[in-house]
Amino acid sequence: LASCRRAGMAEQLSNASAGDSAPALQPKLLSSLSSFGSPAEGRLTTDGPVKGCSKEDVEPDSSDNSTVTGGKKLRDMRALTCLKGLLMMPYQLVRFVTSLHAQFGGFVPVAALQYGVNQGLGGAVGGLALKYYLKDVLGLQNNPALMQNLRAASRIPWNIKPVMGMLSDAYPLFGFHQTSYIAVAAAGGIVGYVCLSVLPLTAIATLPFTLLVRFSSATPDVMIDAFAAKLSKQAPERASDLQSLVWGSLPMGLAVSCAVSGTLVQALGPKMLLLLVSVCPLSVFVPSVLRWLPEERVPKEQRRLDLSFLKKHGSVTALAACMSVLTITLSVLQILVESVYIRGLVILICGVLLALSVYISLCRITPILAKVALFIFVRECLQPSIGDPMFIWYTAAEGGPHFSPQVMGALEGVGAVGLFCGVVIYNKYLTTVSYRRIFLLAQLGIMLYNLSDFILVKRWNLLVGVPDVVFILGDDAFGELVGRFFMMPLLVLSSKVCPDNLEGTLFAMLMALSNFGGTVGEFFGATMTDMLGIKNGNFDMLPQAVIAKSICRLLPIPLIYILVPDLTPQDPIPGGDAKGSSDVNLDSAPSAQEPAAEVVGKVDSEKDCAIRWRGEETC
Repeated sequence: LASCRRAGMAEQLSNASAGDSAPALQPKLLSSLSSFGSPAEGRLTTDGPVKGCSKEDVEPDSSDNSTVTGGKKLRDMRALTCLKGLLMMPYQLVRFVTSLHAQFGGFVPVAALQYGVNQGLGGAVGGLALKYYLKDVLGLQNNPALMQNLRAASRIPWNIKPVMGMLSDAYPLFGFHQTSYIAVAAAGGIVGYVCLSVLPLTAIATLPFTLLVRFSSATPDVMIDAFAAKLSKQAPERASDLQSLVWGSLPMGLAVSCAVSGTLVQALGPKMLLLLVSVCPLSVFVPSVLRWLPEERVPKEQRRLDLSFLKKHGSVTALAACMSVLTITLSVLQILVESVYIRGLVILICGVLLALSVYISLCRITPILAKVALFIFVRECLQPSIGDPMFIWYTAAEGGPHFSPQVMGALEGVGAVGLFCGVVIYNKYLTTVSYRRIFLLAQLGIMLYNLSDFILVKRWNLLVGVPDVVFILGDDAFGELVGRFFMMPLLVLSSKVCPDNLEGTLFAMLMALSNFGGTVGEFFGATMTDMLGIKNGNFDMLPQAVIAKSICRLLPIPLIYILVPDLTPQDPIPGGDAKGSSDVNLDSAPSAQEPAAEVVGKVDSEKDCAIRWRGEETC
């Protein structure tokens, strides 16, 4: 079959004489194709056009030894080609990075260090070390709700990313819109890690330093994204390569952390490991101080606060400010207030206030944007998380599985495998399925994934002979897989509902709403843990907590049919809902004298026009 496909390709190439480059390419390509088969068999030659294959080519007679031998040679050749491709991958990767560096200069190593080392490796290794630091060093294994509240509150920087982006656009710190913000944030991360490792701190006193650590990864993330968007506009043909650099560096860092994080926690201890992880923000601080980013410095006389964007888009600015105030207020009250009922009331009030603010503010832009944003935020709020109580039960509870740090570190790697499989399956089979159907199926899968914790907590897996390690690794991979089924179409929908000229800001806003909703869900779960009395080593009510959080995964299902448009990821957003949005963008807007039919013809004929993805429209 492969031989027939190559023969058909050769015939097409030989007949494609209309193109300017066909005569030059044809002999070389045909010669290359002929190397896959034997010329004696007459399958591929360079002497002329090759006709289609007969049935005998597809189904050779098994009695023909020469044909069988030729088939074996072809299989051997394919195996050698695959092996050569694998061996050439490092070389191709070096060529790819070198070509990017030749065009974009210091941005390439800075982006790779940020996403691969600081955010990927540092975030995963530092996150695991921080969990063991809070549990073992500060003794919070008896108070899992406080441990979860502290870790949720430390995510404030990720919830206020739009504010950081607006601030960097409005004021050039020390003359730079990105470089100086990266340097200051990275320096704060170094200070945070060092203080956590050397100072005798109480549980609440760790919060300022964990905030510095989070700022050291969230702020450079915003700045690198902004700089990548600017470079993509300058060289639109390399936009996808820049995104490949960013999203390729992150899993590399996660893969390394999966291999070493658990071993380092056990060998060095959490405090020494936190000190070692301070190298990760240092890897971003040094290039920013050395000004590797190709950013021009603003003259001193022009360094002033520019509020034009904030004034022009007042509703977006007001929503970003509201998000910042509410996330800080909610985090502080969840940590300082002891009454579980008051904390629950505060969660409800803050969630309702922000939901109303989201809908009112974004409805002024487009109604469909407001509905999608509301769905993103409320869905996360309705799903309580009990991650830290489960972590303590995994590692320290009497009668629990007592997982080692190596197992807990390996969960990141297994989750990454599930994430990759989810991306592949979605791209291959689900891109034509409607948003509503994908979200419904994914939400049901997420509910089943959460419910599987009940089997582990009740120890039923041991009754059927499934070891704890095998069960938790497979369960985590499945969870990432179904979670990716939800996130991939959600990212596509988020990018499509953002109107022109506000894509970057609004997309960051939608992702910040998702982060904030996740934080609310963590506070919700911590409050539920306290109400059930899961503390001081008492995990009797943990099965009930698992059932409750699993049932809550069904709550967003009605919202799918209320707030999500009945479209597929390949459908354009209706023009009446998304003002100024379009799926295809030509190089220039049509003039008033240009007939509409001619413009439509251009769109239909432009096969190279790319569908808008994450706010980038290129032809």
